[in-house]
Amino acid sequence: MFDIIFLALFTVSLLGVCAGIYRVSHCALRASIRELEKFQQENQELVAKQENIIKTNEQKEQAALKTMNLYEITKNIGEFLEEEKIVEHFKVGLKNFIHFEECNYCNSIAEQPDVSDFEIIPLASKNQEYGYLMIKGLDERDRPILDILVAQFLVGVKRVHLYELVQTYAITDSLTTVFTRRHFFNRFEEELKRSRELHLDFSFLMIDIDNFKWHNDTYGHLVGDVILKKIADVIRANCREIDLIGRFGGEEFSVALPMTNKDGALFAAERIRKAIESSTIKAFDESLSVTVSIGVASFPQDATTNQELIDKADSALYRSKRTGKNKVSVCA
Repeated sequence: MFDIIFLALFTVSLLGVCAGIYRVSHCALRASIRELEKFQQENQELVAKQENIIKTNEQKEQAALKTMNLYEITKNIGEFLEEEKIVEHFKVGLKNFIHFEECNYCNSIAEQPDVSDFEIIPLASKNQEYGYLMIKGLDERDRPILDILVAQFLVGVKRVHLYELVQTYAITDSLTTVFTRRHFFNRFEEELKRSRELHLDFSFLMIDIDNFKWHNDTYGHLVGDVILKKIADVIRANCREIDLIGRFGGEEFSVALPMTNKDGALFAAERIRKAIESSTIKAFDESLSVTVSIGVASFPQDATTNQELIDKADSALYRSKRTGKNKVSVCA
């Protein structure tokens, strides 16, 4: 009997222990499950963050690539000094970044037949216009990129205009707008060399304003400047496009006549002399009549080198001066 009671008590105790172990194990399992769920959630958050980082990096790489490409285009635009090349490069670069149907550049809208479907973008800086961009079918989402490229395009066009202006100042006399002496004689040598190689006629005129010092002393240097400018205009109006006109110095002008023999040069010189003689020069409150004396020399009849040609024409010019002025003399 005692054994049975002991066994029963032992069994009850054992069941209690097992129940306790079960409760402890169940709690531990639930805790483990919660830890696992927490780990899974954190892992999902890390994966999401990683995906966001990857996506952000891709966007930054694309933006950096776009910026580099924009930089390359703007840099290349700045390397050209010809307007046609800048326009061509700008349009090619534009197609790589934005969507549009057509894009053109023009100096004047009035010259364009139909601009109704185009957006007109004036290119101007400090009240100076450099032309217009005409673009059709622009996606407004591309507007910021267009603004960047247009700004750089304007810088390129301004650079071209400035370069052309500097080039013009370098070779053009600021008062009379004919060639400077240095540039004239550079071109003069080139034309004489070409005439020699191709066996072509070539003539040279030296033109001097008669009594210019008297006009300067009587009316002042400002009037003298007007006379010089007017004489240059008349000479230009009575020459061909292929002729070279330069200011030799002071009141003297020089004219090179390619493919012109002595008879043709004499005819051209007389035409210039008569045009000046018949002109009335209005300078401030004065109306003046001015004449010129001209000397003519031709290649190859009179000279074979540029210096000889200049000397012969200069000698003929002074013969015109000595024999009464307002006349044309040819090399003897």
